Amino acid sequence: MSSNDIVITGFGAVTGAGDDEAFRAAWLEGTSAVRPFEKGAEGLPPGYGAQAAFVHKDLRALPGGRGLRPGTMTEFTFLACGAVGRALKSAGVDAPDADPEEVMDRRGVYLGSYTNFPKLKKHSKLTHVMGDPEEAHFGRYSIADARIGRGMKGFTGFDFLKLMNNMPTAHASIQAAARGPANTLLGHSSVGLQAVGKAVDSLRLGLADQFVAGGTGPGTSEGLCTFRHGSRLLADDGLDPATSARPFDRGATGLVPGDVGAAVVVETADSARARGARPIAYVKAWNDVFVPPTAPRGGLSDCNPLIRILEGVIAEAGWTPADVDYVAASATGLYSVDVGEAAALSVVFGDSLSELTIAVHTGVSGFGEGGHATLGLVGALQSMEDGRVAPQVNLGEPLEPLRGMSRIHVAVEREISKALVIATSPEGSLVVMAIEKA
Repeated sequence: MSSNDIVITGFGAVTGAGDDEAFRAAWLEGTSAVRPFEKGAEGLPPGYGAQAAFVHKDLRALPGGRGLRPGTMTEFTFLACGAVGRALKSAGVDAPDADPEEVMDRRGVYLGSYTNFPKLKKHSKLTHVMGDPEEAHFGRYSIADARIGRGMKGFTGFDFLKLMNNMPTAHASIQAAARGPANTLLGHSSVGLQAVGKAVDSLRLGLADQFVAGGTGPGTSEGLCTFRHGSRLLADDGLDPATSARPFDRGATGLVPGDVGAAVVVETADSARARGARPIAYVKAWNDVFVPPTAPRGGLSDCNPLIRILEGVIAEAGWTPADVDYVAASATGLYSVDVGEAAALSVVFGDSLSELTIAVHTGVSGFGEGGHATLGLVGALQSMEDGRVAPQVNLGEPLEPLRGMSRIHVAVEREISKALVIATSPEGSLVVMAIEKA
């Protein structure tokens, strides 16, 4: 692997609060984007979430978006392309398909997602048509392939194609005119930040000169709301939506669904110089690790793996814990995972915890599935650019390990130079990335 500097030159996001600029404004104001479900989703658990109001015309107005066909996309793909378009625009890649072939050949796309859930109505109908109601009445469930023809009448070829897990990456690659490496990573909330890290590795390996990388997670989709509810991971119903997403808070009851697509443009310093792009930050180090979960709801009863990865990334970046001035915490709102992250931060930063900026965006965006941690990265880059630190929305009474943390109730001016971005997940994947202001 080469020792070339890897820089971030652009970022973008689509959230329940709006695009990355609207998200930043809401966070600085301390406003939550979580609200009661609407537009036909009222019956989904837990009854509230941060739904993104992102429509076709918004996508087509972004770089590379005009040639895309929204009708061929699931919500995962739609959010991913929105974030990718915003990142390209931020990085100054306004017409990706007008670049020379040799540039397109060296541009890649890596995206993370949980899976690619569809709208459930057609698929539920297919299941019912193929099932045997009489057998089901007695608790015996079966599928009759002979009925598949009848059930398929409501489907088109695109219904099956757009369910493929690599569709967000495939569409984003078309959008970015990327003819280099393309890959899809599947996982929980850590996977978007993993995709950025894998892009960094691929740049250092010389596989490309530029990547658009990130994650997508329409947490308010029918499939994910149903699945998370069945896994008992969602917050309680009946709560005030505006205060329901509670990162690192003793009163948190679980995950609050949020729609998030977030992406960054990462490239070699040579590539950035060649096209006259301004680096926002250097990627100094990153690493990931898998820790087997302790229960179906996940858990970090042993925070030592996260301690080790935090200390390792800090050392690889050439820093000490005292050098770090900003931590973009994962803080999903799931107690069993958040308490382990809180304990690791307490151990690693010790007495300097009271001087550290701990940023938590969950109270604004909700839990953004595969895009969650990448949105934390976007927030860190925004703080580096505007010199402001946003309030810790809905963090009332911190978990015990963080009782000595610095509390931020209103936005304050603060120079951010060295930041850590953390991704945790109930499934056991942990990611840490170190970035330094350019």
